[in-house]
Amino acid sequence: MNDSRRLTLKEISQMIGISVATVDRVLNNRGNVKPATYRKVMDKLQELNYTPNKSASFLSRKKELSLAIVFPELPDYFWDQIERGIRTAYEELRDYGLHIELFKSEKYDLEKQKQAVLDLIDSKAFDAIAISPNDSEEMADIIDKGIDSGIPICTFNNDSPLSKRLFYVGCDYRIAGRLAADLLCKFSGSHGRVGLITSDASSVPSATTFQMQQKIMGFREVIAEYGNVEMTQMLKLKQKEYEDPDTFAELFSQVDSVYVTSAKLQVVAAHLEKAGLAGKVALIGHDITTEIYEFLCRNVVTATICQDPVNQGYLTVKTLFAHLAYGEKINMRENITRLELVTRENARYYI
Repeated sequence: MNDSRRLTLKEISQMIGISVATVDRVLNNRGNVKPATYRKVMDKLQELNYTPNKSASFLSRKKELSLAIVFPELPDYFWDQIERGIRTAYEELRDYGLHIELFKSEKYDLEKQKQAVLDLIDSKAFDAIAISPNDSEEMADIIDKGIDSGIPICTFNNDSPLSKRLFYVGCDYRIAGRLAADLLCKFSGSHGRVGLITSDASSVPSATTFQMQQKIMGFREVIAEYGNVEMTQMLKLKQKEYEDPDTFAELFSQVDSVYVTSAKLQVVAAHLEKAGLAGKVALIGHDITTEIYEFLCRNVVTATICQDPVNQGYLTVKTLFAHLAYGEKINMRENITRLELVTRENARYYI
């Protein structure tokens, strides 16, 4: 009965034979309604296939909601896309009383991020917090503190699965690693040699610590499944080591293909090209920028795996708002966004 969706509270109250105020209390869960009356109203609403206007209901309460969103400042090309998704969601919801403040962690400074989140929790100025933790394990206790104090906290892009976080929005990075390995094994042939480059999280807390672990786990799984493909070595590099071309010389000489788990694909590509190995050694990594696009076009980067960052930002805000404003239950503790394989043939659609 689609027409019944446009029924007014007055019309519904007349059908049931109770006051408009009572119907309104039932619809908005305001209490002070006898169980029998509540059941009578709900049964009638179900019979009418009635769907309340949640936005109007929320607006009638004249309540504003404030979200704090915490994430690293680097790599800026990636977080700019996250912000685009956040802004899109905000534009859709701001007329319903939504307020958002962004807090960017300086580089990958874990201690500063921990203190920033503690300050947000203690301030009690926000109805909920969304965080991309610089370190999944280190941030777990702080996330739990916020949850225990009654502040809903979710994670996005980088998860903290051991915490009590409300939900996670982002990729399944184990699958990302498996995808990269499967492609490289196919490129390398039945007896190929593959290498892996990742960041050394022991020196500087990395925004992708948990991501790195999951990517490497998935990558190793598929390499083992192929059997005849050999993983020659894994480079674990500090940030400064990426700039030295000598760092990669031995690896490049031993492999048919390379997987870069960190946000340094363009740096590795530049070294590979200067070594005269473009098109000879397959190279796969993550994300896309103008620079990576150019490397794809020159056949230096074979493929890149995009992590749908715009949607990550968008879904984080939308899910938190629905939970806070309408009391919607979190049905999925993990909202996994898609992985997209980009080559030079379709790269133009991602710039």
